[in-house]
Amino acid sequence: TWTASHQLILVLLVCAAAHGEIYTGDIEYTAGAGANEATIAIDFDFDNSFLFSFRWDGTATGWDALAALNAGALDVFATDFGEWGMFVDDFDYPGGTEYDYGQGVYAGWAYFNSTDNETWSLDPAGVSFRDLSNGDWDSWVWTNYDDSWLPIRTPGAAPIPEPATMLLFVAGGLLIRKRKV
Repeated sequence: TWTASHQLILVLLVCAAAHGEIYTGDIEYTAGAGANEATIAIDFDFDNSFLFSFRWDGTATGWDALAALNAGALDVFATDFGEWGMFVDDFDYPGGTEYDYGQGVYAGWAYFNSTDNETWSLDPAGVSFRDLSNGDWDSWVWTNYDDSWLPIRTPGAAPIPEPATMLLFVAGGLLIRKRKV
């Protein structure tokens, strides 16, 4: 039989399972040529992400990767601030949809880096100053930002449910309990 504690554990597991995903799936296409390879994730939403590969020899930056990918089906919209570097305004890709999660003060793209596709860091320098290494992962995450201008979403993660959604999870658990005969 299902006790209230079993139902609560189930609800918590469902909520927790929506977080911490790493990117998997097929590479949409590869741009560039060379011995080094980095993977670029364009994360419109946790189930609406696209992976791209960038190859190069010598040195390359995150912007070099996006500029090469821009020659294919991924459209990269950016503003050039000269010595301050490039600012990515938006991405457009067939099937990619941006959402407003209804949280925070601003919605936009956050830039994260990883060496293993598991541990991600918000990039403090920007895409023009990010030196790529063989095996690196870059992720552009569509997210809302909190009052401190920190991104609410991280790579591969579902947005944190708003209070009404959490209330529905709890209500569902109570209904399961109430149905018990």
